[in-house]
Parts: sequence; structure tokens; C-alpha cells
Amino acid sequence: MQVRRFGVGLYTGQHPDGDRSRRSYQDLTALAAAAEQAGFDSFWVTEHHGLPDGYLPSPLTALAAVATATRSIQLGTGLALAPLHHPLRLAEDAVVVDQLSAGRLVLGLGLGYAAEEYRTFGVDPSTRGARLDELVSMLRQAWTGEPFSCRGPTIEFDRARVTPKPWREEGIPIWLGGYAQRAVRRAGQLADAHLVGKGAPDVIAAASDVLRTVRSPDDPGFVRAVNLASVLDEPDGGAGSARRAFARQQQIYERIQAGRDVYGGLVADPSGAQGLAGGSIDSDIQVSGDTDQVVARLRGVLDGLRGWANVHLVLRLLFPEPDLDVQLARLAAFGERVLPRLRDDTVGRQHR
Repeated sequence: MQVRRFGVGLYTGQHPDGDRSRRSYQDLTALAAAAEQAGFDSFWVTEHHGLPDGYLPSPLTALAAVATATRSIQLGTGLALAPLHHPLRLAEDAVVVDQLSAGRLVLGLGLGYAAEEYRTFGVDPSTRGARLDELVSMLRQAWTGEPFSCRGPTIEFDRARVTPKPWREEGIPIWLGGYAQRAVRRAGQLADAHLVGKGAPDVIAAASDVLRTVRSPDDPGFVRAVNLASVLDEPDGGAGSARRAFARQQQIYERIQAGRDVYGGLVADPSGAQGLAGGSIDSDIQVSGDTDQVVARLRGVLDGLRGWANVHLVLRLLFPEPDLDVQLARLAAFGERVLPRLRDDTVGRQHR
């Protein structure tokens, strides 16, 4: 039997249309509460630094606010840029959010790709892989609540202690992202899940090939998680608004990704161009169409992961919008039309 869960994200807090008077962060709790009401299992935020449109720099601070406005939905960082955080502060902040949410935090971690962010924080990007390797081990020690010591090449503490302990005895789940084979293998070896940031079929398949070498697909304790940009092409799905907002957002990403190997391929440099490297935003949307088509395409993704015991799809529905009601309607539409049919699939599998 396969466990299937469905999340929503990624909240970025960006100013829509460059309107800096728009208080986007104040939408956060309303969106999270609406996602919970719509029946989603998880709500995700993400992290970048120094972008002119106010992209969220403090994901755990944001989730602390969400924790008090929701009751049951899981709260995830997708992803926190691990090497840019002080290890002890990250351990403590995660525990605070976990306590506030009564054990609902999922700590998703990644390396990031923007040289400007590493330069700003004074972190050598050549050490980022080693930092993440050490950090996962350190976090698990820190969350025992007992004094611990670390003496590695990038993390060194003597008799440090993090209190209080996480809400759950087993600690806070750690999910790792990444596309390179080494990053995927690290997730399989060290973490509770691997999160694919862009759920294109070839990227998912490549990750599966690597993960099978280090992790059994039958292990229910390991989650295969996939982000999927999703657009419902029906009037209250806000398709036109979603595409426009996503296109603006993607062009910003491409300008800071230019020349780097991201999403399993080299990102072209769009500087000076009006359009996107892929020609249109449709090349970056994995799931779109009317309700029947969206359900069918999500079922296709699930079928492609059918050998894995625990699957979590994060539907990327939240893009910078000038009107909060548009996003609330989009969440409600997916909750009313898409999720129940996917849940029926899950119930059917459980009774076979």
C-alpha cells in the first residue's frame, strides 16, 4: 500500500507586479488557513535573499506565524538554504516552530545556487556540500536535548545544548533537495525524504534511479516528494493570472541561475531578453488543463512513483498576485475538484 499526501506551495512573499506597497507577507496566514480548509496535507514556504521584490528571506519565522493560524496541516521549508544558516540557530529556530505547531514542522534543506547569497553571508560555496553533510548529523544530535560536541571540517561545537527538544520523540523530519547525483544520494543516505524541486518526468526518473542505489523503495519511512507547478485552466482556477505571475517569477530565477546546472540542465542566460529561456512559462508547468486533465496528469505522476511506499506531491499553486482572493479561489478550486478524486484513488488502493 502506498501512502499518498498532497501539499501546496511555494509561498515566497514577493511583491506582485513590483508593487512594494502590497503587504504580501500579511497574506501568509490566510493562505495557509485556506490550504488547510481545502484539504491539503502540507503548506510550504521557500527562501532567497536580497531580491528586490521582497522574496521571503526567513522561512522559519514565517512558519512560526502560520503555526498559530492552523491546526493540522504540516508546515514545510522548501527549501531553507542550509549553508547560509548558523547550525545552532537553525536547530533552535526549527524546534521553536515545531513546538508552536505541536510537531507539524518538516525541515526541508538545500544548497541553493546563487553566488550572490553565499557572498553576502560570507560562506565559501565550495564548502556547501560538506556543510550540509555535517549539518544533518548535527541537527539529529542537537534535538536529543543533551549536550553534544562536533569537531568536523565545517561545524565545531563543544558541549553545546539545544532546548527544548522537538515535540515528537523521533525529532523533526529532515528532507533534502537537489538534482545532482551526489545531492540525491545524500538525501537517500542521510534524510527522511528527497524533494524534487521541479517535477519534470525526466528529473523524477533520474532521481529514482539514484535513490534506488541507496534506499529501498519499500521503506515507508522514506518520502519521495515532488514539487509540481500546477494550473487549473478553468475560470476560478485563475489560469491566466497564475501563468503571468509564474512567468514574472521564473524570469527572476533564470537571471540568478544563468550559466548554472539547475533542474537537471544548464540554464540559458535570458539577460537582455524579454522572454523566458524556454520560450514560454508553459515549459515550466508540469500539470495543467481542466479538472479531468489535471487529475489525470497528477495520477500519471503518482503512477510513475508507484514502486515507492511513501509519496508526497507538493502542488505549486501560489504565485505573487495583486489580489489575495484570486489565490484563495485557486486553493478552493483544487480542494473541491482535484483533491477528492486523488483521495478516492488512495482509498481505493487501501481496499484492494
